[in-house]
Amino acid sequence: MKNKVWFITGASQGFGLLFVKKLLEKGHCVVATSRSPEKIVEEIGENDCLLAIKIDLSDQKQLDDAMKQCVDKFGSIDILLNNAGYGQLWTFEESSDEEIRKCFEVNFYGTLNATRSALPYMRKQQYGHIFTTASVWGYVGDPYTSTYAAVKFATDGWSEALSHELEGLKIGISCIKPGGFRTNFLESTSMVTGEDKITDYKKNRDEFFQGLSKFNKQQDGDPEKYCDFIIDLTYKDSKPPLHIFTGRDAYKKAEDKIAKIRKDMEELQQEATNLHVQ
Repeated sequence: MKNKVWFITGASQGFGLLFVKKLLEKGHCVVATSRSPEKIVEEIGENDCLLAIKIDLSDQKQLDDAMKQCVDKFGSIDILLNNAGYGQLWTFEESSDEEIRKCFEVNFYGTLNATRSALPYMRKQQYGHIFTTASVWGYVGDPYTSTYAAVKFATDGWSEALSHELEGLKIGISCIKPGGFRTNFLESTSMVTGEDKITDYKKNRDEFFQGLSKFNKQQDGDPEKYCDFIIDLTYKDSKPPLHIFTGRDAYKKAEDKIAKIRKDMEELQQEATNLHVQ
């Protein structure tokens, strides 16, 4: 794959910043976007192959302008990494409509907006690959992930549908579904919760979040290996697959769900497939 020029959203911390560092070390050119691009420059320093741009992902014009700057400076946009987002973990009933809509606006519509800006350039150059960052919670719904899972399930479904629309255009798309990695995802800079409103949920919810706080920085996944794995996929002759699960825990959760789906389907198969018009 051609992979010289990367465009990354959410690049000021976590996976995004780590990707920027590794790509520059490997000789790639990177457009790194964030609401706080100065943090990227402070962390990495000045680099001729780095263009750090301030972006609000809800503003399509800002994204269009940034994509144009990318192509004007580096000549192409080879790989788009939709990485920006934050975690929203709480009970559904205690989550406000405003909180849910904001989570979709940043995590889901931000991904759509960035992709919408990149596709015209990729179609013109007849090449490109898009990585969208979902989550294993975009394939398996766990307690207290209802809002976040809804966003990431939507991201996964959108990616799959878009992959068919891009067939024949020499543009690929992959939806990454990570498990737990030792980033700042479970910290206040990357995850939000909600307000304690309903006592019926309190006991189980508090136990869950107490356990989650102890889990922070104890996750199984190594962020360095994660970034190396994704970058290495772009060096292969074959394009990366649509569905990419990362981490042992992600594979376990996915395999358990596949087995459950198979069991549920088999349980009702005879009746459920006998509903056709005679």
